[in-house]
Amino acid sequence: MKTREIAWIIFLSISIVLGLDLVTNAIDTKKYAWDFLYYIAMARDGFHAQPMASPFAYRYLTPLIVNGISRIPSLSIESGFLVIAYLGAIAQLTGIFLFTYWLTKSRKGAYLATLITTLSLFNVKFLLFDIYRPDHLAYALILIQTYFAFEKKFIPLLIVTIIASQIREFNFIPLLAYLAASWYSQEQRVVIRNSLISALFIFPAILLPRVLIPVTENYQIVGLSQDGILTALLLPLVPTIDINFIFSLLAYLLPLLFIADLRTIKTTLSNLPDGQRGYLYAYTILVLILSFFGGTDFYRFATFLFLPQIILIGLIAPQKSNIQIGSMLAVTFIFNRIWLPFPIWDKNQYLDFYGAFALRFNKATLYRILECLVYIFVGFLFRKQNQFLSVQETK
Repeated sequence: MKTREIAWIIFLSISIVLGLDLVTNAIDTKKYAWDFLYYIAMARDGFHAQPMASPFAYRYLTPLIVNGISRIPSLSIESGFLVIAYLGAIAQLTGIFLFTYWLTKSRKGAYLATLITTLSLFNVKFLLFDIYRPDHLAYALILIQTYFAFEKKFIPLLIVTIIASQIREFNFIPLLAYLAASWYSQEQRVVIRNSLISALFIFPAILLPRVLIPVTENYQIVGLSQDGILTALLLPLVPTIDINFIFSLLAYLLPLLFIADLRTIKTTLSNLPDGQRGYLYAYTILVLILSFFGGTDFYRFATFLFLPQIILIGLIAPQKSNIQIGSMLAVTFIFNRIWLPFPIWDKNQYLDFYGAFALRFNKATLYRILECLVYIFVGFLFRKQNQFLSVQETK
């Protein structure tokens, strides 16, 4: 791809982010005491912040970068988080286009993958609403990690993983997925060597922050304590947890499920090289596990399924009719309520705005589930209509 084309994609990503920011309000940091308090405190005071809480303290890299930015004259802590939010969003959208185009060789597929992620509420818009999250850079780094995995560049993948894992735990997944897929696509001797090298560096990357960073509060639902293990065993037995988790997956994958049935998805995956297909299977399974046991915000964790979705959208969508593609974009836009502000003025409205929050299940949740299923069914009708028309044309 030429430099001029890359510049155009960066310009387009900047325009999209600025446009989304115009229709996005800001979280009320005075009314509520949520996760952002810990990230702001760490950005202000570093590892001397009080109180320090798990797991927020172990995602220290973004707040420390903000701390460095805020040392520039006339830039505040809030300005530092805003800079990271903009850079992360632009890098994510630009990276999705470049990665999808590199993999699929389809400009149309790359544009559609970028647009779908733009319209997925929690990839970009939410991170412009709550700029204090550590996730901003995680998505772009996952794209880089996946590129290295697909190119079988183990050492660059390992280096990026060590750095990225200090931003978000989900950034461990690409390396683990690569090692899992390698058992079926590379020599066993090489895989064992890479696994040992990974363990040598990744275990310290996991353990050292948890040993060296003093925390006085713990918000991890699942852990190695007796209570944490018991919680992990009991969570799958809670019906509302299961329903909200499944809804979060269907809601995030709505655009893909709108244009493709499971057979098409399976066929598309089977046409990928063995290593890439194995990687995507392992990546998806690990995201599902970490999402289910990761906490209360299922809808935010589902965003890490952006990787298989952009690849499948990039491969499948260009073969669909313009009506199907336009409908897919419209349905995603409407379902995610991109034009609306987050109702932060009322906590209950805020939690029900999207749904899929922890144990919360009410009429609003049921409405959102039914809305999602209706859109998926509409996509099914579109596909059946197209199949019928294709059969008629061949007669």
